Amino acid sequence: MANRQYYVGEAIKVDGDYYDIIGKITYKNRSDGKTWDEYRLRAVSQPAERWLSVDNYYKEYSLSKANPGASTMGYHLVDSGTEEVIDCTGDVDVQVGDVAEFQEYEDSTEELIVSLEYWDDGVEYSSGYYLDPWEFGKDDEKIPRSFGGKGNNIGSILVTIIFLLVWGLSAAASSISGFFSMNKKISTYLKNSNKYTYSTSITGDGKEKADVYECTSPGTGSEQEVLQAVAHDIIDGINGNTESIQQNDEKGDSTVAILTKKEYCIIYMGEDEKVYVQVSTRKYAYTTDKEPYRSRARTRRYYRRYYYSKGYSSDTSSYGSEHSSYTGYSDGTIDYSSSNELNSYSGNVRQSSIDSRSSDGGGLSSGK
Repeated sequence: MANRQYYVGEAIKVDGDYYDIIGKITYKNRSDGKTWDEYRLRAVSQPAERWLSVDNYYKEYSLSKANPGASTMGYHLVDSGTEEVIDCTGDVDVQVGDVAEFQEYEDSTEELIVSLEYWDDGVEYSSGYYLDPWEFGKDDEKIPRSFGGKGNNIGSILVTIIFLLVWGLSAAASSISGFFSMNKKISTYLKNSNKYTYSTSITGDGKEKADVYECTSPGTGSEQEVLQAVAHDIIDGINGNTESIQQNDEKGDSTVAILTKKEYCIIYMGEDEKVYVQVSTRKYAYTTDKEPYRSRARTRRYYRRYYYSKGYSSDTSSYGSEHSSYTGYSDGTIDYSSSNELNSYSGNVRQSSIDSRSSDGGGLSSGK
């Protein structure tokens, strides 16, 4: 049987139900190098989403849904490893290079499955069941007959035309969404931009790490102006997808701190008078008490105080079982203003990005 490949914008029939494909992710298993595809599906006749997993090498197929309440009780582990995103398109919330640990469990019938994915920002659960090869595929009847009525040719034609128009718009929106989902992560932007040069990495607890880049063309002006300009560049590079951002107003330090949904970043002037950008997962900030690379005392203090003020409390729900570097912390908090210049700039960039596309990115990857 030939390898099965489907594309964003196509319609597919799975286990008797009709779906539109709105996203696709190709993963590689780092242990054996084999790849498989996961398709994000949106039901045609009801507000439901599913994930179709197609492993052409091992001939394994499954249909699942996000299920935070899934339990592995009564199930046994059948597969585990490290998955890496090597391609993605459409409405998905991953980027090429993203990595997660995964575990897959089966029940005693070897029909039902529960999957766990350990991403930077938490564990994602999904539940589903295996499919036989003949239970899914493209179908000429992409619209259920009840939509047009049996024998009603004019009605069927009109419904088909309407469907194709909606389908086309959906495909276009998904393509645009996939394009604009690029560079939403600060780490990806820094890695791909010629304005920044990798300097070093700092290894933290639990294999977490922070990457440090030097800004190769920071511009001129006061320290405050230089760091603010670098912050503007990064905001532009991630389409304004920040959660909070603010510049330190203490005398002698103008460090900029940025929190996104998944990352914590600071822009600072090092003790060697070079401009550095440190970026890590939020989990790194939560679990690791290490000084930013070649940082000054005020920068180190602001780095800790900002995360404690704006990120720590919400992250306890995700990382509460982990050792926290803030146990016994007593260095106070920062005063935050949502109307500060950088936060306002980020909001304007984000709105401009939203206005320029027909749909925003984001979604699930077996729950993500």
